Amino acid sequence: MSASAPARAGRPAALSRVRAIGVLLTLGLALAASVLVHPLAGLVVGVLAAAVVMRPFEPVTALAALSATASFVNNEGGRLTRDLSVVLLVALYALASIGVASARGRWRAPGGTFAWTLIAFLVWTVVCTVHGVLAGNALKNIGLEVAALSTFSLAWLAGGLRLEAPALRPARTLIIVAGLAHVGLGVWSYAVNHIRTGGLWYTPLPGMLAVLSLANALHSERRRERWGWTLLLGLFLLHQTISFSRGYWIGLLVALPATAIVHAGRGPGVAARWRRVGAVTLLSLSLAAAATIATSLTYGWSDLAQLIGTRFSSSFVTRNSSESASNVERLLEYASASRHIKDSPWIGHGMGLELRIRNPLFHITSRQWYLHQTYLWLWLKQGLVGVLLLLSLLQQVWSRGVRGARAGDESAPWALATAGATLYLAVVNLSTFHLAQVNATTLQSVLWGLTLALSRPTHLRVVWRARSVAAGAALVER
Repeated sequence: MSASAPARAGRPAALSRVRAIGVLLTLGLALAASVLVHPLAGLVVGVLAAAVVMRPFEPVTALAALSATASFVNNEGGRLTRDLSVVLLVALYALASIGVASARGRWRAPGGTFAWTLIAFLVWTVVCTVHGVLAGNALKNIGLEVAALSTFSLAWLAGGLRLEAPALRPARTLIIVAGLAHVGLGVWSYAVNHIRTGGLWYTPLPGMLAVLSLANALHSERRRERWGWTLLLGLFLLHQTISFSRGYWIGLLVALPATAIVHAGRGPGVAARWRRVGAVTLLSLSLAAAATIATSLTYGWSDLAQLIGTRFSSSFVTRNSSESASNVERLLEYASASRHIKDSPWIGHGMGLELRIRNPLFHITSRQWYLHQTYLWLWLKQGLVGVLLLLSLLQQVWSRGVRGARAGDESAPWALATAGATLYLAVVNLSTFHLAQVNATTLQSVLWGLTLALSRPTHLRVVWRARSVAAGAALVER
């Protein structure tokens, strides 16, 4: 036996002790979150920490943990600094994991058109941030906006990983667990608040996961697996339905059919694919409807159909009613933003600009840095340059996802889910400002990056010419 054998034999024992300590710390952290925050928070913290403990410095799992953690940031709870601090800690761990992967030869800087467009958008965001600081815009507003937009860098970092589709399974499970916790929060919301609410209770993340569930259900060959994904699809649709968020509804009405159409397509086997689409759709809608009706009976909603119909139809009217009041407020926002955009249409007014909006009906002037329309908000802050760069990114992600969805391997459902989830959030952003929040933007960026990594992108090659010339000269002298 060699002298190094005892050292090798001792490594598993030492690793087991470290993991045991990690498990104990995980349980303690989960218990603290359950007592101090919320039982669901303890469950989520336990799952996230367990994933990190079982797969230390695994970049894909770390990125999934970051996406899940960011989804629970409460932008309206008065503790935003605390929440973002937690996200920052997890982000540092994810960066360290990618650094470890790079040291092991598992990461290389991605190149190609998408990567360069992404870099251009991030650089332009930095320019607009400096613009906002020099213009005297509020630093707090700048920090919130940049925190969300900086998550786009995760797409570039994740895109450089060398991985195969099976390596995504633990990350997918972690994100699904976080999504189910959001479903629980949505149902629990009515028990706590007794009225429809927004904020953390209803975020777009379950809508993105509904698209992911549909993509996996359509690609599943085994019936039991397909039924499992269909059940998840029904639960995520339940959350989005009882959110009574018209933007989420419209986003799903666009993204889910588009995802199905991309999968079914044309060519050999099209009839069988469309039959599967029909079966999954029928079962998922039945499950979502049954769960929604059960929820309505539990909380005493008298006429669910009329409630949903009134809410949806109010999306397109501006009459004086409580259902359409938000539409009037949005029009006032858009008018105020348009006046500022005219003054600087190409480069915008910098990050952090605050609007002063006067309501002529109530003679009240409000101040806000956000707009309930992402593309108008970006145009106001970053000008037409920022909007065009974002639209280019969305188009490239959609095209890459559609191409990847036609692959015959395990990466196909991931690519299809990325395309569909991106389309969903792109539509939702027509009536919200989720691009200015980390909750859904983080997951979107991670999806982009992992899909980029699966597509085997080109990589940047850095060559130090001075060193090469010096080495050549040395060889000549010899």
